[in-house]
Amino acid sequence: MGTIIEASSATEFTALWDRDAEWNRRLEMIAASRSFLHLSTLYVEWDEIGREVLSELLKAQQRGVATILLIDRFGQRLGGTLMSRTDRARLRDKLNELRKAGGQVVMYSPKHVIDRYVGCGHHIKIQLSDAGEAIFGSSNLSRSSFKEWNEFSVALRGPIVDVLTRNFNELLGSSIPANPLLPSKQALLSQNIPMDYWSYNPTEDPCRWGAFHRRQTNPLTAMLADKIRHAQHTIRLTSFYYKPARVIVEALKEATSRGVKVDIFHSNASSLNTPLPWLAAATGYATLVRQGANIYENQHGEHSKIILIDNEWTAFGSYNFEDAADSRWAEAMLMTEDPAILAVIRAIFQGLDADPDNNLVTADEVNQWPLLQRVSTNLIRPIKGWF
Repeated sequence: MGTIIEASSATEFTALWDRDAEWNRRLEMIAASRSFLHLSTLYVEWDEIGREVLSELLKAQQRGVATILLIDRFGQRLGGTLMSRTDRARLRDKLNELRKAGGQVVMYSPKHVIDRYVGCGHHIKIQLSDAGEAIFGSSNLSRSSFKEWNEFSVALRGPIVDVLTRNFNELLGSSIPANPLLPSKQALLSQNIPMDYWSYNPTEDPCRWGAFHRRQTNPLTAMLADKIRHAQHTIRLTSFYYKPARVIVEALKEATSRGVKVDIFHSNASSLNTPLPWLAAATGYATLVRQGANIYENQHGEHSKIILIDNEWTAFGSYNFEDAADSRWAEAMLMTEDPAILAVIRAIFQGLDADPDNNLVTADEVNQWPLLQRVSTNLIRPIKGWF
């Protein structure tokens, strides 16, 4: 329970790195839906993005489409800090309007009482419709995801859509009424793209102390650490803030000691309205620089979750390289060695290399941090996993 590890395939794959391309694809899917539309997200913000997607979901429901919007309760509470009290009230009213029209708005909460109070939940972003397509990736329903940060999602058809549907069902906690997927003729004639899907929900571990003492090892974290440990030449990754679980820290250290070139792209301190996540990540800067890893801070925010190893294997999805992804949030990643997809991922990293918004963190910069910054990172170090 809570674990999906499955070899599958796609008949169609469309990379959605461009923000407008993903946004238009999502809206088109909702507009074209005829029997069902299911969408999961960490949170919805009451801004132009949140308002438009909720309006489109309401229109779909009103024309008879069975809509399900799955939101993480803790994530929505966290996202609510970005909104005024008035906007939070307007969002509640809009969600209630969707409910009154017959749509399902489900707030995800972990089963364990401790997990509910320490920020556990689901972080998986899936959108499905009766047309047989799924969108899977890193984006939330907010302006930040579509107007500011880098994000990476993909549109998929084929057997992998059934796997994503089962993952959505599991998060929902009950079976969605069976709705036949209707793949297009083009999809039926397309190539077969092998890919593996890994998803794990640590809150399904029924241990007594919840997030404070998980008994089970996160297989997704362990798999990523193993891939890092076996890298031969290069490791390139993106994350909102790079502050990973210890097993990944140790795997990366072992890789750099063998001369593997490591590039880490994540966000700077101003990407959120609080510097705490950045400070938690910065506690590891000195060690990473000393090991020879290259750390780049994106000035407008890096929210994609991609890893590319030796230009031969890649994974992408919702898993940030942080403790929360290991022990507190349900996460999912797609993995493949398909040459065409690898070419797309390599091109993304080449774009990041050339992006003037990505600033390399140097040893001199870390050594010259102001006293307050050095003190702050030292104070947050013992509890960095909770930010």
